[in-house]
Amino acid sequence: MLSSVKNQIQYYADTISTVTGLDVEVVDTSLVRIAGTGTYAAGVGTNIKQAGNLLKTTLKGSEPLFIENPRKNPICEGCQTKSRCKELLSICAPISDGNTTYGAIELICFSPDARERVITQRDVYTNFLLLLANSIADRVREKQELQDIQGLLDVMSEVVNMNDKGTLIFNAQEKVVYNNQRAQEILERTTRSQFENFTVAPTGITFSGQDEYLVEQEDRQQFVIGKKLNLTAATSSFSSVFVFDTLQSAVSHTQQGIDDDTSLNHIIGSSPLVYTLKEQIRATATTNSSVLITGESGTGKELVARAIHATSDRAGAPFIAINCGAIPDTLLESELFGYVGGAFTGALRQGQIGKFELAEGGVLFLDEISSMPLYLQVKLLRVLQERTITRLGATRPISVDIRIIAATNDNIQDLMQHNTFRPDLYYRLNVFPIQTPPLRNRMDDLTLLINHFITKYSSLFGKKPITLPASVMNKMRKYSWPGNIRELENAIEYLVNIAEENGKINEHALYDGFLYSQETVQPSAPASSTRPVIPLKELEKQAINRALELFGNTTQGKRQAASSLGISLATLYRKLDQ
Repeated sequence: MLSSVKNQIQYYADTISTVTGLDVEVVDTSLVRIAGTGTYAAGVGTNIKQAGNLLKTTLKGSEPLFIENPRKNPICEGCQTKSRCKELLSICAPISDGNTTYGAIELICFSPDARERVITQRDVYTNFLLLLANSIADRVREKQELQDIQGLLDVMSEVVNMNDKGTLIFNAQEKVVYNNQRAQEILERTTRSQFENFTVAPTGITFSGQDEYLVEQEDRQQFVIGKKLNLTAATSSFSSVFVFDTLQSAVSHTQQGIDDDTSLNHIIGSSPLVYTLKEQIRATATTNSSVLITGESGTGKELVARAIHATSDRAGAPFIAINCGAIPDTLLESELFGYVGGAFTGALRQGQIGKFELAEGGVLFLDEISSMPLYLQVKLLRVLQERTITRLGATRPISVDIRIIAATNDNIQDLMQHNTFRPDLYYRLNVFPIQTPPLRNRMDDLTLLINHFITKYSSLFGKKPITLPASVMNKMRKYSWPGNIRELENAIEYLVNIAEENGKINEHALYDGFLYSQETVQPSAPASSTRPVIPLKELEKQAINRALELFGNTTQGKRQAASSLGISLATLYRKLDQ
């Protein structure tokens, strides 16, 4: 340890020798000479075990030694260099901090005059040597502490660099004094001049318990998510620590562990229609073009969208889904584009990040796209064309790198004829069209799907796998499945729930409407032969008129009327034209 401050010790030795006329020798605990003057200067760095009896004894004790006649002192017995020794007096002291001994220091007289002077002032020289030894011990301990701190900082630096988040440390002047590799990667496009003359300011928006910050340098800007911690220690030369990540990474972390069943292998089926569907999905994986998925309700349109995401080069980035038909028109815009605080009545004070930004680098899935109001269709078209969005209440556009996948169970051609869906948006979305087949057209897959859902729900409920009676299987094969795979899954979940402990199904326990098919219902006899028969067309017209009276004749009213009647908006328009 003494070697870490050997230059300072040598300086002490030279100064003391010049002032006192005495020679100085310093050794470590291994008796390696660390510093020396006069005849001892030439041997610095060598081991003196054969000639260091006095120093050996000093290292073993805690008190100084004052040796007036070195060669005659019992300590010197057995010294291999005793015959050549010319020392006339020696004072030795251990270099120790009270807990650890680091070495020893020795003052040596070679002249009778110097010897007499030291003897007459024995206490002065002894105390001086003790103070010097203690001072050296303090320097060694401080040096060791600094080395320990530096070592800890080095380890912490390695840990921070291994962390998957960016880290910036600011000094009292708000200048960056430390940045890790991840910070450089995240802000590479924004802070091109090595973290100088740039600002980091909170926007007031939070996401998943973290704050959003705007990083700006000259005309470049970037939003990141993280936390900035102010350091309050009075002795610290650092003012704050900023730990952050991209919004894309933050969203991906929140999605870990969910939606695992998204690959092509989880699209169950081996029929030609499913084979074609999977081939279409594979084809979309190599492009970033928009996809429009059409098909009846319950055919797995979102599963197809997730499979497209999972097989593409955006698989590691977020998949953000939003149902355009489940959110009121007045809120859908803010959900998609986000907003700054106070942008509109009822807005959160801190603002909100929109789905376009949350999907950065990944996929935004717009389910029930046909329900999107016309004014939002215009804004979506602009996003697809310019790849920028502007938060509500803000003025600065934000670049977005996303892929749009949309889905609908409506006939968009009919909607375009009734001017409720923009043709230009349709052409932008329909670059890569995919249609999900209804279950009734792929009945070859029925057994595979049934077995899949039996395994799923038996495991989920901790029950023995069920065995379906032949009569139930026959009924399933003849059923038209208007609700498609979603209806089949619900039916299997129901059967697993009512199954007995041995896995058998009691057919008498099935509810009356189980797999009820309109096609198999026989018309019942009229209650009275005198009751007039109302044509179905008239009944349908009355139902439509009542629905419009209830919900109104606006676009939104018609959408609600269609929903209450159990038909699509396009079908409602078609019937109104008849």
